[in-house]
Amino acid sequence: MQLVRLLFCALAAFAADVDGKWVATVSTSNGDFQVTYSLKADGETLKGTASSQMGETDLKEGKINGNEVSWVMIMERQGNQLRIVHKGTISGNEMKLKVVPEGAEDRTMEFVAKKGN
Repeated sequence: MQLVRLLFCALAAFAADVDGKWVATVSTSNGDFQVTYSLKADGETLKGTASSQMGETDLKEGKINGNEVSWVMIMERQGNQLRIVHKGTISGNEMKLKVVPEGAEDRTMEFVAKKGN
């Protein structure tokens, strides 16, 4: 039992420090805009919000595993819901994100968010 606890503590020590604010500039065909992610890990669960000039939304289905993170944002457009899947890798104060709107994979974006801005 002590070995299991020791392994669990060791794995937790290798988890990326995701807690805090992360700021990214996203380039689109309509110009650049800034997104701020406020993230908080709770074990392997990731919680938080994303805010931009379009408002603020809660993150859903958030997960953290070592330095890998993922979550879903649900956007409402003309009465329809659009799921936007985010997958990222954290290295120090940078988080490389790949963002894929479900059903519109041709609009995949990749960008970097920086912590503490």
